[in-house]
Amino acid sequence: MADDRPPANAKHARRVRAVLDLFHGDAVAAVSMRYGIGRSDVYKFRQRALAAINEALSDRRRGPRKPHNRIAPDSEAQVVTLCQRHPTWSSYAVHRGCGADAPSPRTIQRIRARQGLGRFSKREPPIRQRRQLTPEARERVAIILAEKPYLGPERTVWDLQNSEQITVSASTIKRMKRKQREALLLPRPPQPNWRFYERHHPHSLWHGDFLEKVTLTDLDRTAYQFTLQDDYSRGYVYCDLLLYPDIRTTIRGLIAAMRAWRTIPKAVVFDNGSPFKGRLLSIFCERVGVRLIHAAVNHPQTNGKLERAFRDDMRDFYEQYDSWLYDYVRGHHALLGKPAITRLNEHTPDVAPPAVLARLENYARYEIGHKIIPATGRIRLLGRNAYIGKMAANIEVTFCESLDGLEAWINGQCVAVLKDYRTFKQVATHWRGKLPQAFCFEPCTPLICPQIADAPRQ
Repeated sequence: MADDRPPANAKHARRVRAVLDLFHGDAVAAVSMRYGIGRSDVYKFRQRALAAINEALSDRRRGPRKPHNRIAPDSEAQVVTLCQRHPTWSSYAVHRGCGADAPSPRTIQRIRARQGLGRFSKREPPIRQRRQLTPEARERVAIILAEKPYLGPERTVWDLQNSEQITVSASTIKRMKRKQREALLLPRPPQPNWRFYERHHPHSLWHGDFLEKVTLTDLDRTAYQFTLQDDYSRGYVYCDLLLYPDIRTTIRGLIAAMRAWRTIPKAVVFDNGSPFKGRLLSIFCERVGVRLIHAAVNHPQTNGKLERAFRDDMRDFYEQYDSWLYDYVRGHHALLGKPAITRLNEHTPDVAPPAVLARLENYARYEIGHKIIPATGRIRLLGRNAYIGKMAANIEVTFCESLDGLEAWINGQCVAVLKDYRTFKQVATHWRGKLPQAFCFEPCTPLICPQIADAPRQ
């Protein structure tokens, strides 16, 4: 490897050898006579060499002497001016006041510390010092609470004021009684061991729940946001506003999501609300091949991802945006700031057979029971009178629950359906001698017994 240093002349080389001989312990007179250099020059060169060695071996700060990201002087002057004008503002308020090109709030805090600009509190300092119980009074109050734990805070305050001449508030007595109770509960219960989970593929697990804080101003009614969230991507696979949530709207939402993404999830998680518990939903999930999971009672942490998303929906979308862009706008900390669509795109379409997706409604049906229709064509159902038709008299009818309602089947064919029958849950009672009006089945087409449709309804 070639040496890039400039060649030293004979005079310079003689000086270097003379200094090295001095460092090896030779006498100054011998070195001066050997190299023909005066003694004063030998001392001078040795002093220079020692100074150069100390400078070369001293510790130096790594990196550039001036950081590359130092704030511009005009931007720093703007921050200083705004902090002096508004000394009660926080760094975030100063960041908003400086405009779009403002430095970060952490940089504003550093500028304040560097310039000696403190932040003053908006609240005025207290005029009087807060009252505190003396150690003797506190000890006496503790003795009274131990002797008479059955007395309430107000009665204890009254006794202390009249018998001990100790003035104390009822809130202070409540705090002291609570501390005494906590001291008796030893050992304290351990902290819960939270288990965090995340699936490794899209559509492995869906979380479902209703958000009940959406108000429709045009209808002046409260709507319910039904949402299905994918566990892996944190994305919404289904979201809609409903006025009457029930188990059938839950199944319809699942069907819509399955057809939209052309897949069938491996499992779904719901809470224990009435729209998520019922035989119709259980049979639908069993036939489709979806594992139905219900969270523990009074434990919303099982569905915590969706609960957190609901909190952000009210703040980020209903109060700011006019259009719904959840999967494309909102970034997630668990996804390193990326939106949910980046993980949803990992899904391979056409996983579920199209024939299965086409007949999903047929899986949401189960048989309730059989009943022979009397000659009047009326039956008793849910505490009310239901009318099917006189032409179906003395015929055994099979009743099935489906997404359309309560269906009546004869010889393997649906002949009539009673829609929204679950809304008639009130048991019929006599009121001033009147009976509630009966509801009627609507005939289906084509019918096995066409006379049922032509029969007059009563």
